[in-house]
Amino acid sequence: MAENQQYIDRCKLLIEEKLGWENSSSWQSQDFENLSEQIFVETNTIISSSTLKRIWGKVQYKSRPNISTLDALSRFIGYSNWRDFVKSLPGIDNPETLTSRPKKSIDYYRLFIIFGIVFFAVSFLLQMRSNKTLSFSNVKFQSEAVTDGVPNTVIFKYDASQSNADSVFIQQNWDDMRRKRVEKFHHEHASVYYLPGYYRAKLVLNDSIVKEHDVFIESEKWMGVLLRDSIPFYFPEEIYRHDNWLGITPEDLGRDLNIYNQDVHSFMLTHVNKELSVDSRSFSLSLNVQNTYDYPGAPCRQTEIVLLGTEGVIIIPLSSRGCIGDIKLRIGNLFMDGRSNDLSAFGVDFSSPVAVECSASSEKIKIKLNNELAYEGSFSNGIGNIVGIRIKFQGSGRLDSFKLGKVS
Repeated sequence: MAENQQYIDRCKLLIEEKLGWENSSSWQSQDFENLSEQIFVETNTIISSSTLKRIWGKVQYKSRPNISTLDALSRFIGYSNWRDFVKSLPGIDNPETLTSRPKKSIDYYRLFIIFGIVFFAVSFLLQMRSNKTLSFSNVKFQSEAVTDGVPNTVIFKYDASQSNADSVFIQQNWDDMRRKRVEKFHHEHASVYYLPGYYRAKLVLNDSIVKEHDVFIESEKWMGVLLRDSIPFYFPEEIYRHDNWLGITPEDLGRDLNIYNQDVHSFMLTHVNKELSVDSRSFSLSLNVQNTYDYPGAPCRQTEIVLLGTEGVIIIPLSSRGCIGDIKLRIGNLFMDGRSNDLSAFGVDFSSPVAVECSASSEKIKIKLNNELAYEGSFSNGIGNIVGIRIKFQGSGRLDSFKLGKVS
């Protein structure tokens, strides 16, 4: 495994660059679900989210990924297979030959010179940076929560374009581990808060805090929460609220621990047929969809409607309103991440079916939810002919009144 890890790490890095998401260290379960879906769409190969978590080191697993998995990952970044990817890496031998080649003696003198050059170069760059005085003007930083309670997405509006900062960060609270790098010339960033609290958000230019303000995430009443590595489990009130006290007993926790920590399965409805074929540049889709999984362990109830084209896909994301910071919209080659784009229009109330409409004509595409415009944009190239659809539910769900046809 160690002999091949450098190639796997390089492959992971190229995948992360292609996705353009946040650093993989902050990926959560839904991110790996989304990656699994994208790999399937582009390679027609299923790699489960649990396998992806193992490859990215989120789950301890000592075995090497099998060759079919590595082939699919390679195809996802534009190579024909794993061997083709490995051969493309400059200055690195094929891993099959690594164990058989003779070891070279170490040239300590040359190593010393290289380390010296690197040390002085790094020192020079650090000195140049320390001599650079931070300057800025007209910096803006404000935020607004999209709903009440938790989970809750806070959309930050910022402007650091009139500064000489090399790096711009938004920090959710006092903990600098919750600091996320954002694009200097962008103006939106969304963060999902899973716990109620009083937070002091900060705008950081290089290493300097230049703006900060309060973010107040309230809870209507006492909540019982089981803290987990990913999304917390929100206990039903009948579990933790008693006649004259609040809390749970060891028996409560022990009896249901596996239920609290289990992964939420995804359910998919799919239909692919050449008789469905309709030109994506002139089509109309309407359907009613409802995520019916009202379960404390999956408060986001994320749902995706995927239109499969012969030359690309359209992915319409839906979720509980408080989780819109974790969703992603895809229109052909256009990706919009909820962390850096305001996708609050795709936050819905799943207590009743959601009416979804998507149509394209005159090189434009529109998406409506419950008769309200959620997205409109250019769509000149299309995605070829639409030949299928998938509806993916986090948990359970239902579909009604599906219609797909040509715009009349």
